[in-house]
Amino acid sequence: MKFELPEFKGKSIIFIGRGREAVSFEKFIKTYAAPSSFLSVFLQDDQASYDSIRSIDVTKTVIVKTAGWPGRLVPNAYTTPTKVFFDCVSQLGAEVIGVTGTKGKTTTTLLLGEMLKTTGRDVRVCGNMGVPMLDMLEGATAQTLFVIELSSYQLADLEVSPHTAIVTNLYNDHVDYHGSIEAYWDAKRNIMRYMSEQDTLIYNPDFAASDWVKQSACKTITVGAKQAVDISGAKLIGEHNGINAAMAMAAAKLQGVSEQACLSVIQNFEPVPHRLQIVAVKNHVTYIDDAIGVNPDATIAGITTVVKEIGPIGCLFIGGQDRNYDYWPLMQLVSRLAIPYIVLFSEAGAKFKTLIPSGYNAEFFETNDMEQAVEWAASKCPSGSVCLLSTAAPSYSIWKDFEEKGDLFQKAVLDLP
Repeated sequence: MKFELPEFKGKSIIFIGRGREAVSFEKFIKTYAAPSSFLSVFLQDDQASYDSIRSIDVTKTVIVKTAGWPGRLVPNAYTTPTKVFFDCVSQLGAEVIGVTGTKGKTTTTLLLGEMLKTTGRDVRVCGNMGVPMLDMLEGATAQTLFVIELSSYQLADLEVSPHTAIVTNLYNDHVDYHGSIEAYWDAKRNIMRYMSEQDTLIYNPDFAASDWVKQSACKTITVGAKQAVDISGAKLIGEHNGINAAMAMAAAKLQGVSEQACLSVIQNFEPVPHRLQIVAVKNHVTYIDDAIGVNPDATIAGITTVVKEIGPIGCLFIGGQDRNYDYWPLMQLVSRLAIPYIVLFSEAGAKFKTLIPSGYNAEFFETNDMEQAVEWAASKCPSGSVCLLSTAAPSYSIWKDFEEKGDLFQKAVLDLP
């Protein structure tokens, strides 16, 4: 199918951002819109490009920004690859299921995709987990079913909602990008803000999404702890994953997938890397990679799950970029569990250390070197305990992203004797 994108035809395109999304958009727009030129810029290190955007001729130029660059920092009108994707899907007449939330969205998206594929339909899973949406449009038809993981960054500028939406949960996160927690949640709300009475929202009633439905005509399905799927025989662990699985199942059933087929997918599902992933057991110590745990709520959930389902934590890796999170509840949990050894990554690690309550006598090791951290933990962890990487802070001040952090942890663990 040829997509109609007249706003780009013959125009100069300035793409703010680099990497996978920039490459994807350039390929797509040159295929379907024949722009006169394409320029990718990275405003963070290119003040001249930033200044030039202020004075562009908007009749001849279109600005497109990557999801990773806040819209409030763009000095002119712009569009996004996400908006272009939804425009093209509308032209196809295809159906979209969107998944968002502070935590659990990748696992829920991939679970749902596998459930839907049991029907034999053309199911395409893409979005925030690293597969650009525009890449998935090639050869798609009105019968294609798109399952998309949507971050708050992608949702912030969206003015259309998917036909079915899942909101896994809402915690405090990404305030540095959006400007406030209210703006972060408001961006998430776009996944259902424009729904009609034919559309369906699946959400956990324990979170703020409950307030959104009062102003919407959409149908709703609530999935909380009481509806969690029993995953005791699966490779997934934790009550949160039982809820994620239940949400995926609820969406799959709307598409005609049987409960038996859903349960079979859950039992055979391979956990997503860096999400409470057991890396290895070395010298009677279990090493777990929860690199996705980049805020205190996520780390609290990870610690709680590990202690309940695997064993006591002998060493916790914590710290990274400081986003002014409230670490006191996490510190209380860590001291209550008497976790004996803590690796601290700056800058948030130093802040965490200032909250040590009296009577808690853990031994701390401060470093930004993952290999040194793992070697120290290996020399200290009691036999039968868990060494857990769940930093309660983002990685960007030390590593490129949480994947790099988790990969370095896994390599260092696997290199242990």
